[in-house]
Amino acid sequence: MEPPANPGVIKLKNRSGSTMPKQRIAIVGAGNMARARGKAFLDTGRAEICGVAARRAQRAENCAAELGCDVFCDDFRRLGEARPDAILIEVPHRVQDEVSIWSLAAGYDLLVGGCLASSVENGHQIAETAARNTRMVEAGFQRRYDPAWEEIQRLVAGGELGAPVMAVTTALWNPDPDGWYYDQEASGGMPLTHMSYCYLNAVRWILGRPTTVSAMANRMRNTAPGRVVEETCGALIGFENGAFASATASYVGPEGMTDPQPRFVCAEGGILPNADSPPGKDSITVFHGGRSEVRAFASEPSPFVRQAAAFLDAIESRREARSPPEDALLDVEIATAISVSAREHRTVSLAEVRS
Repeated sequence: MEPPANPGVIKLKNRSGSTMPKQRIAIVGAGNMARARGKAFLDTGRAEICGVAARRAQRAENCAAELGCDVFCDDFRRLGEARPDAILIEVPHRVQDEVSIWSLAAGYDLLVGGCLASSVENGHQIAETAARNTRMVEAGFQRRYDPAWEEIQRLVAGGELGAPVMAVTTALWNPDPDGWYYDQEASGGMPLTHMSYCYLNAVRWILGRPTTVSAMANRMRNTAPGRVVEETCGALIGFENGAFASATASYVGPEGMTDPQPRFVCAEGGILPNADSPPGKDSITVFHGGRSEVRAFASEPSPFVRQAAAFLDAIESRREARSPPEDALLDVEIATAISVSAREHRTVSLAEVRS
């Protein structure tokens, strides 16, 4: 496999006068995120939506119409008739696994909306199928394409603030108690669905390679059978370089209570993403040498558009973007280790999860 393309270059538009055809993207799923990511592809100016599949044909039709497409169906396997170049998947994780394997076996490149898979076993199967069929796969963690978080990664990984010490994150959310996020089997669990997205994937991108996990969890609000086992969870993730991340996440989010912003502490400074930024900007505050400095970045194009553009670069160049299968498997392994640690009341090595 070739090394990843230069992550600092995101192409959004074809060169003036270019005759390069637009990439044809088919979508499996018709919810809000399918619409958001579909629109992100359109906003690159380099793609068109060629088909939408959803369990209910009416929802597929409505989503397709919003994205300028007149091809829709209630069976994702029929999307091959639309002659796509790649597939975008935005469905519950257990269903996503089946669609991913079909897409890769059929020869399509793949952008999945979140985690790579619902389990470590399925993640390995997807990674192996992608490698065997030489297909590009990108996991949908768009925070890696946010300019503010790119700067955090550059500062910490580059050592400008000294050795990384720790990251601290909190993410409280109130999903629909009857929706798939709360369904243990459909979602793969809260650590996989919520904690990886907010914010463990981005944190490990910044801190380095994780090695160990220790976690505690409870379930206090939605205790019905089949609901997520770890409704609220706190986890400590240790890294090879000695740094650690303290991550708390929950499906119990008191109304009106806002989350504190993630923060990164290094031996000679720290970084705090800012909740309040000027219009059209995202910003971080960098602490170093007894001073603080606010650094602002344009919020447009959005991280979703930037990731869509990077995925298009990947399928055109055949060079991986920032979340290929081998890397994305780590999020599934971490989530599994969190659940094992919380249930068995012990520290879990990620090497143990892989074996």
